[in-house]
Amino acid sequence: MPGKPLVPRLMCLAGRAVWCSAPALLILSGGCAGPAAAPSACDGLANKTLAITRADYGKCAGEILETLDEFESSLRRFVDGDAASKDPAASASRRLAHLIREVDSQADAWREVKGGAGLTVQRWPDASMRGFNAAVINAAAQFNAALRFPNQDNFQQGARLHAQARSDSSGFR
Repeated sequence: MPGKPLVPRLMCLAGRAVWCSAPALLILSGGCAGPAAAPSACDGLANKTLAITRADYGKCAGEILETLDEFESSLRRFVDGDAASKDPAASASRRLAHLIREVDSQADAWREVKGGAGLTVQRWPDASMRGFNAAVINAAAQFNAALRFPNQDNFQQGARLHAQARSDSSGFR
């Protein structure tokens, strides 16, 4: 296939597994670089397939919120024109992507899109935890969009979703 450009083939490969959208690609690309992440309270949750409890998830959700706080604060400065804030924002983005992978909430979101919501409910029986996970994934996508292409629109949407995640976490933390 030497006549075909490389980028369309890559998109085709990614398109087989999931629907490719700009926010999904941005969040997936957010954690691809950087050193290995430090251990966290989220480690091992991806392996748990049934009934993740509030006790299991409370500390991990706190780490996720702290990382979102760091991401939002440094990203706010970057979007407002402080170029030196890009590296801390990128670092927080990588950390957040690592935590999302450790929880495997991204896979739950894709499973729901494919019609497997029952499995997600079995894994996350608490509706506030499911809402929290959805808000975190969407906030990360918006923040990553603002990190790649600095703009207030994506940043404000991410900030609103971050606030929603914080509100949802109060139901189980």
